[in-house]
Amino acid sequence: MSDTLYSTYHDSRKQFCRHFAAHSRQMGLKADSAAALKSWARRARARLVEILGLDRLAPAKPKACMTHRVDCIDHVREHWVMHTQPDVRMPFYVLTPKDAPDRLPAVLCPHGHGGGGKAAVAGVHAHPDVTAAIARYNYDYGVQFARAGFRVFCPDARGFGERQEKEARAGVTGGSCHYLQLMAGPLGIPVIGLWVFDLMRLADYVLSRKDVLPDRLGCAGLSGGGYQTLFLSAVDLRVTCAVVSGYFYGVRDSLLEMPGNCDCNVVPHLWESFDMGDVGALIAPRPLLIETGDKDPLNGARGVRNVTEQLAITKKAYNLHKAGGRVTHSVFAGEHRWHGVDAIAWTKQWLME
Repeated sequence: MSDTLYSTYHDSRKQFCRHFAAHSRQMGLKADSAAALKSWARRARARLVEILGLDRLAPAKPKACMTHRVDCIDHVREHWVMHTQPDVRMPFYVLTPKDAPDRLPAVLCPHGHGGGGKAAVAGVHAHPDVTAAIARYNYDYGVQFARAGFRVFCPDARGFGERQEKEARAGVTGGSCHYLQLMAGPLGIPVIGLWVFDLMRLADYVLSRKDVLPDRLGCAGLSGGGYQTLFLSAVDLRVTCAVVSGYFYGVRDSLLEMPGNCDCNVVPHLWESFDMGDVGALIAPRPLLIETGDKDPLNGARGVRNVTEQLAITKKAYNLHKAGGRVTHSVFAGEHRWHGVDAIAWTKQWLME
């Protein structure tokens, strides 16, 4: 006797894929000249800001205070807190290499899932689960950037680390994306919109500091941190160099046909307008490195080909800008993790030389 009630199932996935094929990328990049690209980017960026709900969020003044400081042998780690909205506080770490000049290029290092928020990125080995995440994903890329000579800012995204919602505090590495989506989504503000808004407020603060070079602001992240980097860099022109690791692929293969991904990927109406390559095109002509593991399961069934198809869209924008040398694809042998070898060198090339 079968242990299930039904022998046949009738799901909706095929219809959603058909709908996606018919209605996606309505504002995708189709420009064939620099002038047309400029016009498209203006309209596309405005639409993206609307979709992310950034115009529905009221900012607080970019003030921050330091709570404590730790000597980490080759760098100093400071814990800071700032308001991004009147009732919203965002903790972040500042990592500064020792014996550094008074003014340094800055890199924002947003985190992804599973690392205790900013803790893994900043190399805080205060919990065994965070230490395990650092080992598994090479997750301490904030420390890696600090050792390369940058002043690094590692924030907690809403729902993670010190910003976990009360329903999601069972484990230090857990996130609150599901609860944030239920609260903010019906108000027209997707989770990624909250994250991008907070990063923009962090950029306000970072660029107000006397110890940061104002025209050299990078952003780099893995997975959900790559997601944040991609969308922040698309809408905020102050980001002058971006590294997106483990989050650049066609929506159909990696989200529509793999619907087990986190709720933070739910952005109503986004894919009607754009696919990932179109969002990347909005970063042109600023330097952009895409980092991909050749066995990363998030790439979908077709693997790296799913990434290169989107990158071709992005490269079209760079070519129209006559800036083809400012976009590159670093493919490494491995699964879903930060590689960083090309990424660190790339960021130094554009922000230090």
